[in-house]
Amino acid sequence: MLNNHINLSEAIEKIISVSELGRGKASKIINNIELNNDSYIIVKNNKPKAVIMSVDEYKEMIEAQEKLELLLLSAKRLQTTHQSDCVDYDDILKEFNVTNEEIDKIKDTIELE
Repeated sequence: MLNNHINLSEAIEKIISVSELGRGKASKIINNIELNNDSYIIVKNNKPKAVIMSVDEYKEMIEAQEKLELLLLSAKRLQTTHQSDCVDYDDILKEFNVTNEEIDKIKDTIELE
């Protein structure tokens, strides 16, 4: 990921205009991304319009965003859930006639999303 501590000259080097990409600089940029995991801001008419980054960095960013969304959802649920809405874990096991040992045996074979 982009370093937290970046100096001004490094930041300026990471800003590329659309016209520079069109003049053959795209290949160099892609090589830098592959070799150094760099990210670049693409500007058009001096305004940021896009970001170019490695696929791995993009996947990490999307995964972090998904985790944050789940965390926010769980925090919201914790705030709005009342104890009376909850069911005891042991009661669920009894209702479905399942033991902890049975769950332990199959838990690694089940994928949860």
